[in-house]
Amino acid sequence: MYSVVCNLVKGGAMLGTKKGVLLDLDGVLLQLVDHFGEYGVSARTSEEIEIVDGLGELFDALVGKEFVIIGHTNQPDIARKKITQKFLDKKHALLQKKYPQVERIYVCSHTETDLCDCRKPKPGLLRQAAKDFGLDFSLSWVVGDSRGDIEAGRMVHAKTIFILTEYNCANPAIDKCTAVAKNVRGALSLILALENKTSNVHDV
Repeated sequence: MYSVVCNLVKGGAMLGTKKGVLLDLDGVLLQLVDHFGEYGVSARTSEEIEIVDGLGELFDALVGKEFVIIGHTNQPDIARKKITQKFLDKKHALLQKKYPQVERIYVCSHTETDLCDCRKPKPGLLRQAAKDFGLDFSLSWVVGDSRGDIEAGRMVHAKTIFILTEYNCANPAIDKCTAVAKNVRGALSLILALENKTSNVHDV
């Protein structure tokens, strides 16, 4: 299930007690594509949809550590009429069929000129997820491949991981995040490693 949200929850770093891993989609869980001269963009045809493989066991391990797995994404191609809502629904349904551990996907379908509260780097999508699932941002991670993802995570005082791609290696967000990973597998593995380290310390 996914949500298109705006006019969202504001304020407060802690809305609950649960831990979350809040993942951007395109460039993180879904491969970016080159589309008719546009480089590093979201898939716009069924043939272009490519979901990153090999994450099931990592997601299961995170769920076993009581993390809630959430997706969040800016989708201005909806407002720009480059894709349809039906196509976006299909893409997200395929993702959640492959990885049912992803509890919900939060979507902003606006452009930067709409001045909404949900378009990253504004943290509206993250705050709505925290409200819906009772997340404590201080225990949670925001994972993304853009400045907007990292800034949104920082605004709610979550820990952040920047995913390197061939399209963003010079992004200034690298200097502002908690950690950098070469891919989403590395990011999820890092979160698990740090969680296991914390658990071991508490067990002593």
